[in-house]
Amino acid sequence: MKAPSKQTSKLISYWLRHNPEDAGFTMDEFGWISIEQLLQALHCRNLEIELQDLLLLNNSFDKVRWEVDASSNRIRATHGHSVAVTLEDKIKHPPEILYHGTSVRSVLKISEQGLLSMNRQFVHLSETEETAISVGKRHGKPIIIEIETEYLVKNGWVFFQTSDNVWLTTPIPTQYLRFRPWFSIENIDSHFINELKREIGNRRLHFLYQHLNNLKAIWKSSASDDTLFQDQETGICYMVHLTYTKREQDVDRWPNIEKYKSIEEWIEKGLWNDQQSFYGLK
Repeated sequence: MKAPSKQTSKLISYWLRHNPEDAGFTMDEFGWISIEQLLQALHCRNLEIELQDLLLLNNSFDKVRWEVDASSNRIRATHGHSVAVTLEDKIKHPPEILYHGTSVRSVLKISEQGLLSMNRQFVHLSETEETAISVGKRHGKPIIIEIETEYLVKNGWVFFQTSDNVWLTTPIPTQYLRFRPWFSIENIDSHFINELKREIGNRRLHFLYQHLNNLKAIWKSSASDDTLFQDQETGICYMVHLTYTKREQDVDRWPNIEKYKSIEEWIEKGLWNDQQSFYGLK
């Protein structure tokens, strides 16, 4: 019986990425298996395709999934492995900037834990903002994370390039991640707290006055003087446009403040909206 392409491609990718033992494959350390083995395994599943059908199927994808070495009659997955494979034959020096696309609901966890490989062997990175956005959209409202690879390479990270320009590396800690135009300032928040206190001063009528001692500065915009403060008791966030002026502030207008019920709401509305403007997406 001729198998639907979608069913066949999913099964092949499952074997090559995650479970070669399910089909009885002998996979080498670089993830290669014999095409003859693959066709025989498909035959055993009543999926009758020939080599030419396999090649046509591989070329039909909008994103390369498999790599075929015709000279040695082998095939392997280009990326997405959860089984341990060595990709030393594809070690490359990466571009200065790589991107990772995710969704707004994953940003907080990533900002706290770094980029993890999850159920894969490697973290997957893109060469362009457009690709990262496309990846992020698969999971919801997209957020782009930038990685300056120079610092990673200097500290021992190795990068692998797949045939469809996906870049693979080991998990990346938070200090190497950039959520432009915002960046984390949790370790240097005293300067921003002191400035906020100075601008509000002794104005007891200001709605933030009674919360000043509970606030912590956690994010700063590189595109403006906006700073994100979080109330450590309630979790409420305040995005404040600090003015750095020496003049007495107006109670009703300055500093300008936007209130969010949680860090998650700020990520979904504040960070996401700022990225739309920063990357020219709106």
